[in-house]
Amino acid sequence: MSLSKLVGAVLKKEKASIFIYLFSCFSIMLFYYFLYNEKFMLYPVLLCFFCLMVYLVYKLCVYNSFYKSLKEIKTSPSYNLDKNSDFEDVFDDIREIHNDYISKIYALETNYEEKEKLLIQWVHNMKTSVAVINLAIEKFPNEDATKDIRNENSLLQKNLEGVLNIFRLGEFSKDYVPEAINLKKLVKESINSQKRNFIYSNIYPEVNIPEDYFILSDKKWGKYVIEQIISNAIKYSLSGGKVCFYAEESDCKITLYIQDFGVGIKKEEICRVFDVFFTGSNGRKEEKSSGIGLYMCKSICDNLNNKIYITSQISKGTIVSITYLKQK
Repeated sequence: MSLSKLVGAVLKKEKASIFIYLFSCFSIMLFYYFLYNEKFMLYPVLLCFFCLMVYLVYKLCVYNSFYKSLKEIKTSPSYNLDKNSDFEDVFDDIREIHNDYISKIYALETNYEEKEKLLIQWVHNMKTSVAVINLAIEKFPNEDATKDIRNENSLLQKNLEGVLNIFRLGEFSKDYVPEAINLKKLVKESINSQKRNFIYSNIYPEVNIPEDYFILSDKKWGKYVIEQIISNAIKYSLSGGKVCFYAEESDCKITLYIQDFGVGIKKEEICRVFDVFFTGSNGRKEEKSSGIGLYMCKSICDNLNNKIYITSQISKGTIVSITYLKQK
C-alpha cells in the first residue's frame, strides 16, 4: 500500500480518536488562556501538536505492519504472525475461516468427483446395452419394427455420447489435440456419420468446399460440432429439402457455412439459441429437442478459439457459420 493511501486509511479509521484528542487540546488551551493569558498559548499548542504527531506516527506504523501481514496471509494462509502482534486474534480468525472453506471445497470436489465417476460408469454400461441392441438388429435387418428400434437406439447412443462430452468439456485442455485438418474431408466425415439420418428424413447434402482448405483445430471436437449442426438442420428441414455446405477464405481464417431451408428461427429467439436447455418455439414442437446441442457447440467453439454465429429467417431457413484459424 502506498504512503498516501496508508495515511488516508489511518486518518479515516482514527477520525473519532483524533476528534476527541483535538477537543481535549482545545479545552486545555482555553484553560491556559483564562488561567494565564494569551502570551502562553504557544506552549500548549506545540505540546498538543507534538503529542498528536507522535500518536499518528505510532498508528501509521501499526497499520503498516497490519497491511503487510494481511498481504502475506493472502498469499500464504499458514503465515505465522508475531506473538506480540496486536492483530494476532484477527489473523487467527482469518486462518480458521480459510481452513473451514478449504475443508468444505475439498468435500464438495470429492463428492463431485465420485458422482462424476458413477455417472460415467453408468453411461459406459448403457453403451454396452446399445451395442447388444445393435447386434440384435443386425440379425433381423428386414423386420419393420427393427427400423424403429434402430432409430431409437441411434438416438440413445447420441445422447449417451453427449453426456460423456459434457464431462470431457470440463477437462478440455487434457482432451485437446490441435492439428491441420482438411475442411472438406472433415465435413464429409460428419455427413457420413449422419447418413442414415439424411436418408430417413429424405434430406440430401450439397458440399461446395475447395479441396485445399486446411484449418487448425481438434478433429474430434470439430467433427462433433458439425454433426450437431447437421442434426439440427435435418431435424428442422422439410422432407425433400437439402443442407448446403460451403466455405470462404479471408486473411488467416476460413469460415464454414452450413445452410438449411427449413422452418427457420424467430428473430427474438436468435440471441438465446446457445443458452443451455433453450429449445425455443421449434423445440417445443419437436419432442426430441433437448436444448443442449447448440450450447455444447458454443462451449466447444469458445474452447477451440473458433467463432460460431447463426442467422435465420422464418420459413426460409437457417445459416450457421463457424470461423476457424487457417493452417498456413
